[in-house]
Amino acid sequence: MHLSFKKSLWLGLLVTFGACVGVSLRTLADAKQDSEQKTYAQLAVFADVLTRVQDQYVEPVEPDALIGDALNGLLQSLDPHSRYVAPVAFENQQKRAKREYGGLGIEVTMEDGLILVGYANPHAPAHRAGIRAGDKITHVEGDDIKDKNLSDAVEKMRGLAGDPITVTVKSPGEDPRDVIVVREVIQGRAVRHRMYEGIGYIYLETFNNENVTRDLTEAIDLLTELHGDDLPGVVLDLRGNGGGLLTQSVDVAGLFLDGGEVVSVRGRQQNDNSRYHAKQGEKIPGVPLVVLINGNTASASEIVAGALQDRGRAIIMGTPSFGKGSVQSVFPLYGGRKGALRLTTARYFTPSGSSIQGLGITPDIWIETYVDDGKEHIAFSESSLPNSLDAIIRETEGQNDKPKPKQQFAPEDWPDDKDYQLEEAVKILKSSDFDGRLEAFFNQ
Repeated sequence: MHLSFKKSLWLGLLVTFGACVGVSLRTLADAKQDSEQKTYAQLAVFADVLTRVQDQYVEPVEPDALIGDALNGLLQSLDPHSRYVAPVAFENQQKRAKREYGGLGIEVTMEDGLILVGYANPHAPAHRAGIRAGDKITHVEGDDIKDKNLSDAVEKMRGLAGDPITVTVKSPGEDPRDVIVVREVIQGRAVRHRMYEGIGYIYLETFNNENVTRDLTEAIDLLTELHGDDLPGVVLDLRGNGGGLLTQSVDVAGLFLDGGEVVSVRGRQQNDNSRYHAKQGEKIPGVPLVVLINGNTASASEIVAGALQDRGRAIIMGTPSFGKGSVQSVFPLYGGRKGALRLTTARYFTPSGSSIQGLGITPDIWIETYVDDGKEHIAFSESSLPNSLDAIIRETEGQNDKPKPKQQFAPEDWPDDKDYQLEEAVKILKSSDFDGRLEAFFNQ
């Protein structure tokens, strides 16, 4: 192929591809003449480089991969979260974000060589078919699973949604029975709950689940039922929660707030700004609440922690959060057939107007999990990432006026199998001066 013709072809492809990421012909037409000429000159240089690499590089290259890498080089020079996502990767990300799989809706382990059901999702087909926690599965489609590998046994239960499967179930004190379950697309459970030393404990794994608020509501109801109406306190554990859906974070915060602002989103233009409010009707009004966070608490989970802290609803304990306070919008290109553009378009702010980006949420009570060894431990955070967006420090009264809490460390003889942060959270919830300490932190 002639070099000049090839350059023209590349230019045509680049212009087409540019349209996918928002550079429209109309925008170019409206631009000033000199700016237009500079843009085409730069595209010509890019096309020249691509052509020469394809023709003369020491080994054959894949043009699509080159263009994808070039686009990501451009986008990641802006910030760490903007990127171009190739078609196959975009499809896989959508599946992972929903955490969907075809199955029965049970969580299992191995016990005595059989599959032990540890949890049966009440909204899933296995539960509807009568399978409960504590049941053991002995056969799958007539195949004895005794002493088989757990992953192999679980894989055998997966399949296409809508297809039936027969499992042999043995409930405690009963004879084995065959149960027919019709597989469904299941969303993984994001909420765990239990009573811990007389206190309600709830762990939220992710906000990348459309049922987080529903499942959290059920967990609160079950904890209240277990202990009675006088639930003495709740620990909401957001440690390791990397975030997810903004809508779910607003709704989750709303379970502990009686209306009012949860978070504001501010973009480049005035019409990009918006405020999100909780619905009226708090789930457990007056019940003492502690929220646990750490350096892996990010994004949507920081929104929840920041809202409950700013509104004086909870004491925040643990270590400073990650500081991922930027909003990414996903723009499918040609309906996703050409991949997608993930672009940072706004920042998150807590109800008091504090920026999360690069700063994170500072706990009211700073508790480390390790023993004080006299060394400086540098935590990895959003501000550690290359090309991270600058933190926005509010100059008006309120932000950064609060003194940083003194670090507390685990005792030297603290056992490895006990959660020091959780134990301290339970201790403060049981203390007689919880309300006074909460008010003091709020008024700092």
